[in-house]
Amino acid sequence: MTGTHESFADRLARRAAERPGAVAVAETSSRRLTRQELAECVRATTAGLIASGMRPGDRALFSVRPSIDALVLMLAIHEAGGVTVPIDPSMGSELFAARVALLSPTWVVAESLLLAASSRWVSGILRRRGVHLVPLGSVNGARIVRAGRWIPGVPPALTIDRLMARGRATAHAPIASGDRDDAFIVFTSGTTGMPKGVVHTRASLRAILESVGRELAAHEQDVFYSRELHLILPALFGGALVVIPHRPRFHAAETIADLQRFAVTHMFAVTSDCQALADYCAAHDRPLPSALRMVLIGGAPVPTGLLRELRARVEAATDVWCIYGMTEMLPVARVSMQAKLAWQGEGDYVGWPVDGVEARVDPDGELIVRGPGLFSRYLGQEPVTEHRTGDLARIDEGGVTLLGRSKDMIIRGEYNIYPALYEAAFERLPGVRRCAMIGIPDEAAADERVVVVVEPDTEVDPRKLEREVRDGLRRGLIDIDRFAHPDHVLALEMPEAGRSSKVDKAALRRLVGERIR
Repeated sequence: MTGTHESFADRLARRAAERPGAVAVAETSSRRLTRQELAECVRATTAGLIASGMRPGDRALFSVRPSIDALVLMLAIHEAGGVTVPIDPSMGSELFAARVALLSPTWVVAESLLLAASSRWVSGILRRRGVHLVPLGSVNGARIVRAGRWIPGVPPALTIDRLMARGRATAHAPIASGDRDDAFIVFTSGTTGMPKGVVHTRASLRAILESVGRELAAHEQDVFYSRELHLILPALFGGALVVIPHRPRFHAAETIADLQRFAVTHMFAVTSDCQALADYCAAHDRPLPSALRMVLIGGAPVPTGLLRELRARVEAATDVWCIYGMTEMLPVARVSMQAKLAWQGEGDYVGWPVDGVEARVDPDGELIVRGPGLFSRYLGQEPVTEHRTGDLARIDEGGVTLLGRSKDMIIRGEYNIYPALYEAAFERLPGVRRCAMIGIPDEAAADERVVVVVEPDTEVDPRKLEREVRDGLRRGLIDIDRFAHPDHVLALEMPEAGRSSKVDKAALRRLVGERIR
């Protein structure tokens, strides 16, 4: 980076100089790198990318599961001046095409299976098994970097080993990237159905990592456990050992085993995963491992029921913090478990804004935030100076309390689901007059169940229509993101708001809640 700020690679090198043989990062599969090895891998991969043609501002579609390879590649792209764009490979093909058209990426960094999905015969095999992946390997004009072992159908590609070999044979050229240059683009779907890229600059990304680092407070001798790379980096920079779960999805029993095996002191979990962990401990009448000193929870509202269960399962000295933020700015506010449990008012108490964040409420009650970690702009739009969160809130002497969402959004696990993006796909089906996608709170899972309600045309059998919709989803005939697939499909007449023809979603939620209870 230009200016006085220490680059990410320099931070790793400084830690390596202090204790070169100390393990910096470990996968639960037993792979690990020392501080010296990690710093060298990042340096060589960066030089290899530059020697292979990466230039400042190049956009790289990125789809590699959390791992040491993912960490090295993301750091190297950043150090080479590139812009990382995480891509969910299970998104619908139309949405993927729209995002590629908006981005004009020049690099694709992905795992072998995802690249092989561009092959007609491989994609055919996957579809017959109910797996639908976007064709990452066939983005026109993009250089391809493959992670993982080669499998049939993968197009010609660079590998981490080849990049590092090329990088070791060349000088690490200085990168002329400034604070205002783009660093990271994360897509969050808009209610209009158009893809919306949240652009973070090198300055805002650095501010996010520094803010997260202050909240995490993981340093030498600490062990941090997470799959989230934006949390892994601050822990690494602080000198902690980072442990990355090496499995495709969360598993409570294995997580407990990992926490014990590595004597984890700090961890982060999304709300639904934390609920699964608390449920497992309750079912087996056991506490969380005693080495834990800090648990961060985020990604979705944290219900007090979950916190009550955690309080019974953690040591008295363990700090539990709930983090409030969004793609456009993270973190915004945080609140301790004790303070949230003591809250007696209405709404979702999220605590005080973190250092550097300014928050206010406009005359309509919407929360507006700004600060060093604020995103730069939405891709293709003008720069912003503050962010309208879409959350209705109150700010008083106790901090920030959320009172509801002005945006019609559903939160499931780590995903924000915008119904308007998907409702039209169901309304195109024969026999469907209109569709509404709604979220129904699931207290047991600390999450929301997604329900698709289709209103049948006259003389259409509702039960038959429900079966046809479920079958269309199963067979991939209804092309929507995998994370938005509904938990329930109902066919019924929808209530309307007043004299208008709009669906009264509040009344619909009450009606559906009674049906699926």
